[in-house]
Amino acid sequence: MSDIITATAHTNIALIKYWGKENVDLNIPTTSSLSMTLDKFYTRTSVEFNNSLAQDTLILNEKEVDPSRVHRFLNIFRSEVADFGSVLVISKNHVPTAAGLASSASSFAALTGAMSGLLDLNLMPTQMSRYARRGSGSASRSIFGNFAIWNKGEDEESSYAESFLNEDIELSMIVAEVSATSKKMSSTKGMQLAQLSPDYATWVERSAVQLKEMKAAILRSDIERVGLIAQENSLAMHDLNWNCPEPFDYFTDKTRELISFVDNCYKEGLLAFVTIDAGPNVKIITSRAQEKYILKRLQDNFPDLQFDIAHAGPGIRVEV
Repeated sequence: MSDIITATAHTNIALIKYWGKENVDLNIPTTSSLSMTLDKFYTRTSVEFNNSLAQDTLILNEKEVDPSRVHRFLNIFRSEVADFGSVLVISKNHVPTAAGLASSASSFAALTGAMSGLLDLNLMPTQMSRYARRGSGSASRSIFGNFAIWNKGEDEESSYAESFLNEDIELSMIVAEVSATSKKMSSTKGMQLAQLSPDYATWVERSAVQLKEMKAAILRSDIERVGLIAQENSLAMHDLNWNCPEPFDYFTDKTRELISFVDNCYKEGLLAFVTIDAGPNVKIITSRAQEKYILKRLQDNFPDLQFDIAHAGPGIRVEV
C-alpha cells in the first residue's frame, strides 16, 4: 500500500436527471440518468492512513469539518475490503459546495479513486462507479469523462455508470453562479419529498423516453434536441418539488430571470436552453459556435453574476 494517494474527479451535470431513490441504503435510483462531465469544476482529494488520529478526519477546503458522511463511506471499504485504521482525507473543491453544481459527485468520485489506490484495489471504472454511487448517487457518473450513463439497475451489481462517448459534438455549458451558499434543502431530503408528488410516476415514465431521445440526439450531434430534451426534463423535475405534499423550491428570483432570458434567446433563434439541478444555479446549454455571443449577452444583462464556460471534461485521474 502506498503512503498517500491523490485523485482528481470532475463534476458532472445531468442532462437527464436523477431525482429519487428506489433503494436508499444502496443509492439505487428510480430512473437511469445521463450527464456531461465538466472540465471547469473538479475536486482533488488526497488520502493517507494516520494512526495518530482517533477517527477518520476530513479537511475540506483547508478547514476540518464533520467527517461523518466520509466515515460512513469509508466503512463500506472496511466491511468489503479490509479493516484498516483511521484515514486522513484532505479535499479541495474547485466548485461551490452544496449549491447545485455537483460538488458531492466530484468529491465522492475523487475519494473513491483515492481509496482504490490507497488499498491497491486496481478497480475497473465500472467497479469504481459502484463504490462512488454509495457515497453520492451522481458520483457514479463522475468516474467517466465526456458523457456518462448511470444505469439505474435493481441491485448493487446492476446499478452502475458507464461511458457514453461522442467527442465530436460541439456542446458548451455556461454556468451561472446565482449563489455559492449551501442550499436550504438537501438533495436527499428533496428527493424524498418529490417522490410523494402525484406526478412522480409520470415523470419517471417520461424520463425513460427522454433518455432514449437524448442518446440519439447526442450521437447525431443535434445540440438543439439535446437542449430541448434536457430543459424539459429539468423543469419537470422542479415541478415535482413544487407539487409535492410539502412544497419547496430551489429557485431564486434570479434563477427565474435567467430562465426567462434564456427562453427569449431561443425564441430569437439562438441555441440556448437551461438545465438546473438541486440548487439555484443555472446551466445554459449552447454550442461552441454561439457560446461567446450568449456569454456576452448574459454578462450585459446580469452584471452581478459570475459566468463560466465549461466543455466536456476528463474522467477520474489517480496519482500513485
